[in-house]
Amino acid sequence: MIAYFPVLYAFVSKSKNRVVCADISVAVSDSTESGFVHSQQIRSLLLNKYPKILGNKIETVPCQDIEQFLKKHHAIKVCEAYYTIGGQLNVELSQRKPLCRVFSGYDSYYIDEDGKKMPLFDNYTAHVLVVSGHVNKLDSLQHVIQLARYIKANEFWDAQIEQVYVESNGEFTLAPRVGDQIIYMGKLDDFARKMEKLYALYTKGLHPREWNNYSKINLKFEGQIICTKK
Repeated sequence: MIAYFPVLYAFVSKSKNRVVCADISVAVSDSTESGFVHSQQIRSLLLNKYPKILGNKIETVPCQDIEQFLKKHHAIKVCEAYYTIGGQLNVELSQRKPLCRVFSGYDSYYIDEDGKKMPLFDNYTAHVLVVSGHVNKLDSLQHVIQLARYIKANEFWDAQIEQVYVESNGEFTLAPRVGDQIIYMGKLDDFARKMEKLYALYTKGLHPREWNNYSKINLKFEGQIICTKK
């Protein structure tokens, strides 16, 4: 056995020297969830960047360079490139996941699940929570990101809340999908407690048929919810 493995390794190394790169296979692991990039697009991108890959020896394929090149793409979060003994370059990647879309003046962009800014893409639009209004007056988006994560993680809120609006005074309102009332949040320092109050109102205080009877729901005050009828 001790003698066998060095011989086998030498044989594989010698064979690898003769193998050329015959094909490129790209797999986007989360392509059913997001469509920012697709396999054919990445394959074309690689062939444009590295036109001499196909037909050259597989051992000369710069896998690490390819990974670093693709990670510069604004939609790609994780990338791994490797080749097989049979001469195929495999590229496996996953995309960044948008958490919310921000509209600030004439600028619009996504914030991903890691809290990082992400540009828009012409070929795909993610259906996520919208943040709009006087966003440029905020010192930080940290509380907005925390609220967006809270909404995303909760099945009820993810289905019910579609927009967060920043008022000129720095306070926040929410726009629901079901019901056309405005939900006044005030500051977001203790948003979790306010969302718990709102959930209690939706599930215990109001019948779903009554949701459209109110134009305003105010959560700003301690120990109470003020509802204004239409």
